[in-house]
Amino acid sequence: MPSTRVPATRWLELVKRDPVPWLLDPANPSARLLTLRHLFKRAEATLHEENARLLAWSPIALLREHWNHVNFWGREHDPYFGGALGNFGTLYLFTQIGASRFPEAEPACENLLNQGRGEDGRFATARAAIGGDSVPWLCYTGMALQIMWRFGYGNDLRARSALAALLHAVLLRPEQLACPIANGACAHGLVKALAALVSMPAEQRGADEEAAIAVLGESLINHLFDFSGCDADWLQPTFPRYYRSDIVELCRVVAQTDFRTHPRFQGWLYLLLSLKTEEGRWNKARPTPVLFEERLHHPSRWLTFEAIHALTLTYGDTIYAP
Repeated sequence: MPSTRVPATRWLELVKRDPVPWLLDPANPSARLLTLRHLFKRAEATLHEENARLLAWSPIALLREHWNHVNFWGREHDPYFGGALGNFGTLYLFTQIGASRFPEAEPACENLLNQGRGEDGRFATARAAIGGDSVPWLCYTGMALQIMWRFGYGNDLRARSALAALLHAVLLRPEQLACPIANGACAHGLVKALAALVSMPAEQRGADEEAAIAVLGESLINHLFDFSGCDADWLQPTFPRYYRSDIVELCRVVAQTDFRTHPRFQGWLYLLLSLKTEEGRWNKARPTPVLFEERLHHPSRWLTFEAIHALTLTYGDTIYAP
């Protein structure tokens, strides 16, 4: 795909007001950590103190206090019980906020690996494991693999079996990607699956992973979004998320692929930029079941970080990146 050379300060010209100093405010240790990791490209070895501050942050410390040795944050026998508030949902929350591995996450990850997969290796609810393709699995598998890479279980044989199942479906059985709830292709699930693959360390990706990234990216590029109709909620971003996606996550994930130069992706960026405030920030547009530190319809440091990351991935950056 041909590339177009643009100034590496293009993202700031588009945003007009630089929000990065605001993102570094320690009032939100998570947004600060993510900004340092992805925009400043700080090595993980230099972020130990930042991660410790995140884990000690009052809303996160409260979540950790709710953990127990038997059921963790939900129910031991069903990691999906409780949705966004259960074991699976809480692990995905910690993944989204950028936390590194911590003690409470380890047994919960082991439980998810043991109790959260079907016989074919896919991560799915118990009902999905029994029902096979008749119930959703793509979003769960994509989210779970992100969790595994975040907390150091990506090379576990159990996680690898889920990755193999995902690659098999994407490359050989694309009909298995259909979601019965969406009555066909589900863009939410495609985003979560693509996010799982791009979160995999680049040096560990083989030909199959790269091919699957291309297939999923093309599927999203060709997906017929109706942002003025049935897909209008994609223009109402929020954080943290569960299985639903939005324009901010969509742009950030696809910007990590070669499709960031595609004309349709450039159109998504136009929509993304249309949502920013005059201060170069993005508002939280939908409520969330956890982490209420950011108010509805007010600027979100998390969403602003993700939007800026999508723009710097697309246009490059000579301002903050080394």
